[in-house]
Amino acid sequence: MTVAFGAALGLAAGLPAAAAPADGGLKLDLPAAAGATALGGGDTVVSLKNTTGHDLSKVVLQVRLTGGLGQRVELASADWCDHTKTTATCKVDRINPGQGFAIRLDLRAREKAALGEAGTVSVSARGIGVPAAYGTFGVAISSPPYTDVAAVAEQPRVDLHTGDTATLGVLYRNTGPVPARLRVADPVAAGFDDVAWSDCPEDDGDACLVELPAGQSRRLGFTMRLTGAEPAEPHVAMTVEGAYDRIVTDNLAVYMVCVYDTGRCTRHLPGTRSDVFAEPAPRAVPVDPAAAGPDSENQAVTLTQPEHVPVAVQEELAADEPYSFFDEVTGILVYSMLGLLIVGTSIALALRKRAADRG
Repeated sequence: MTVAFGAALGLAAGLPAAAAPADGGLKLDLPAAAGATALGGGDTVVSLKNTTGHDLSKVVLQVRLTGGLGQRVELASADWCDHTKTTATCKVDRINPGQGFAIRLDLRAREKAALGEAGTVSVSARGIGVPAAYGTFGVAISSPPYTDVAAVAEQPRVDLHTGDTATLGVLYRNTGPVPARLRVADPVAAGFDDVAWSDCPEDDGDACLVELPAGQSRRLGFTMRLTGAEPAEPHVAMTVEGAYDRIVTDNLAVYMVCVYDTGRCTRHLPGTRSDVFAEPAPRAVPVDPAAAGPDSENQAVTLTQPEHVPVAVQEELAADEPYSFFDEVTGILVYSMLGLLIVGTSIALALRKRAADRG
């Protein structure tokens, strides 16, 4: 590490010890204040310098998130230093007079951390033969730089035959206050091939990279060939890099496809038909006036419909005779007389048997 750091900083000839200032040692250079966002950011720089007239060895720079700061902010990175989420330790074997080094800290606000003052960062520097140097600076949690990018499909519906090549486009609008770097994934859809961007500014293999300044728009065009009669809907996904996209539900562009071969579309269509092409209107065969004579002019085409054919309906025949009230009453009286006759006969037999028993 001594050789690597000496090459990076540049070795300088040591000054005589008598030339060192009376207060020479390790001098810290700290920011007045720092900010932390949910996205982080490597813009907080801490540095030190050897102000003695001789080399310093075994120099250690340590950065600590003290108190409650470690519960609201974490140390995401610290250049080449060994670090945890609350501490960074940077070690250098030797620093020449007048030389030093700097580290860039990435302070990231923890999830659900409230905006405002967060706490204090403590910094210390030590080396052999010199007093330790100390310093602090405050950290505030703030909202990350945000943007608002929306994707709009140029063609809400595209009609194709199998084998046709579709030329599609998607428009990206940045209505946020900061620029955005877009990573637009290659279009994807089953039933298509030969997918190619037509105006991608920077192709990254499986995505197109686009720089989109604040308040501006950018169109991306692409082509793809329909290979099957039942395709899936092509879709283009996009993510924002380097800024916070407040709304991500509008980052996807989707295209409805209707196939002439089958007369069907990839989603429900409004109206009386659900997912089928509307039938073409009937067309009259043009008549040549010169061949048909003057009577053929201004003739209207009459569209006829098939005549209505009546369908015979077989009526069911009645199974019983017409209802008769007289017959019903007569039947009731007959059955009643029979019942009375049976009852009377039973009583007479019972009385006769009783009289015989007494005699």
